Amino acid sequence: MIDQHFPKTNKLHKIFNRNTVKVSYSCTHNVNQTIRNHNKKLLQQHRNEKAPTETTCNCRQIENCQLKGHCLTKCIVYKATVTETKTNRKHNYVGLTENTFKTRYNHHKSSFKLEHEKASTSLSEHIWALKDKNIDYKIEWQIGLLKKTRPYMPGEKTCPLCLEKKTCYTKKRGSLNVRKEIFSHCAHRRKFWLSNAPQPATLVNTDQPANTDQSAI
Repeated sequence: MIDQHFPKTNKLHKIFNRNTVKVSYSCTHNVNQTIRNHNKKLLQQHRNEKAPTETTCNCRQIENCQLKGHCLTKCIVYKATVTETKTNRKHNYVGLTENTFKTRYNHHKSSFKLEHEKASTSLSEHIWALKDKNIDYKIEWQIGLLKKTRPYMPGEKTCPLCLEKKTCYTKKRGSLNVRKEIFSHCAHRRKFWLSNAPQPATLVNTDQPANTDQSAI
């Protein structure tokens, strides 16, 4: 690829050549990881077959559900399409959630209404920009074209949820997602950090005799 895209006639050849560009073999999974992931996938399919059917929606009127009966789906990458009513101009936003979509959707609604939360996401910033200009809009939510994945597991080098989101929105034009999100750190690892582990309760030593010295009172 280096010889093809950066030949000697290319002005960037001095920077990108066989002597300056190194590819680490550790970027890909080794045999042990490949076998482990394969076994994990088969075991997960077996668990899903035995698992009871989960409720996918708890809306009072399913026809008003934002995801058409799938608002309780977990670990998904979703897309919001903002359409301006008059011009029919569209902008896409790709997000993710490890919880149910309904929980994440409620957070989005809050950021659309409360001004101190308008900088929560690039989607909320865009909505507030439209509101400031008195532009009518509508939002359509969907997960059908995207993907349901699994959450991060301790010990893994990558987060499937974050990788899936970055892959989805880099392929779409007119995205509201900012470029710096590609290099952002995974937020799902933090709950597994040792610094976030619950602190053990302090034990009180009851074997010591009580202080009966009246002069100390």
